Amino acid sequence: MPSVGGIAPPPGISPGIPLPPFAPPARPVIQTPPPKPTAAAQTIKVEVGEEVEQERRKASKKTALYAALAALVGIGIGFAAGGAKERGDRGKLAVEGAAGLEKDVRAANEKMQELNEKLSAATEQLSRKTFPTQLTTDLGAINVPFDATNLEGKQIGSLPGRVMRQLLGFTTSVQDLNKTKDSLKNLLAAAQGPVEKSWKEQEEPVVNFSVVFRRDGDKTLAELVPNKAPFPFGKDWPAKYTVSRLERTQQGVKPADKEATRWIKGDIAGGDLQALPVDPQSVAAFTSEQIVFKLRGALIDVRQLLEGKKDDPTSETPGLIKEGDDLANELHKISLAR
Repeated sequence: MPSVGGIAPPPGISPGIPLPPFAPPARPVIQTPPPKPTAAAQTIKVEVGEEVEQERRKASKKTALYAALAALVGIGIGFAAGGAKERGDRGKLAVEGAAGLEKDVRAANEKMQELNEKLSAATEQLSRKTFPTQLTTDLGAINVPFDATNLEGKQIGSLPGRVMRQLLGFTTSVQDLNKTKDSLKNLLAAAQGPVEKSWKEQEEPVVNFSVVFRRDGDKTLAELVPNKAPFPFGKDWPAKYTVSRLERTQQGVKPADKEATRWIKGDIAGGDLQALPVDPQSVAAFTSEQIVFKLRGALIDVRQLLEGKKDDPTSETPGLIKEGDDLANELHKISLAR
């Protein structure tokens, strides 16, 4: 039986039986909407929201700035570390290069010492009127082994400025020395014949030159000419002999052999060509003696390059050998940093 007035049905009655139509309907549950915020509350919410957004934007900018700074610091550290490594690598190579250069400089100095000894012996030979024939061969075989190729791969830019200047100066000086040595060799080869002939003729003088005369209008001119076949000064002179004089032709001036009569008396510029023998001592200073003087001077110049100038205190120089020793010692100090 259905319940009446909200009375529950007795046991055994199915609750699934619908209630009679006169039962009061169930009240629907009405949910109360939340109160509408006031204008003040809305204003606060908006202002707070804008402040939050501003702070968020500020925080975002700070984060980006910090990230950028961190990145820059990281890059800077990377560059510093990389630069330090690179400098360290260059420094190591410079130290190794200094050791190699020290070895090369000392080798060059040994060769310069050898050259100086040979030049000293040659100077002594010249003073005894003995030509230093062997020196010509020695100079061709000796070469001071130092030039710009010795600097390649040695990191000389990492050397102290003073040492680098010493090194560059030494390199240039050695190159100049080798050129001067070659010039001396060529001079020796050209001078040997005339010098040895001159020394021989000092013991047995010969007449190498004569003077001939010619008319040029109302003037009389003299010409110094070589004798084709020099003759002994201390013996009888030939009445006629051949001289070599310059002759003017349509093709220009060229030497020509002319027979001359040794002048004894009469008109010296008239008739056949006449010649006067020249005293050998009067022309020696302009011929073989001059060659010996130049040769001795060239030997002294090369020795001064090697040993330095010591005779004048106002213009003294240390010499290339001393400069090489000083440079090798400086390079040795740098090489000890290994």
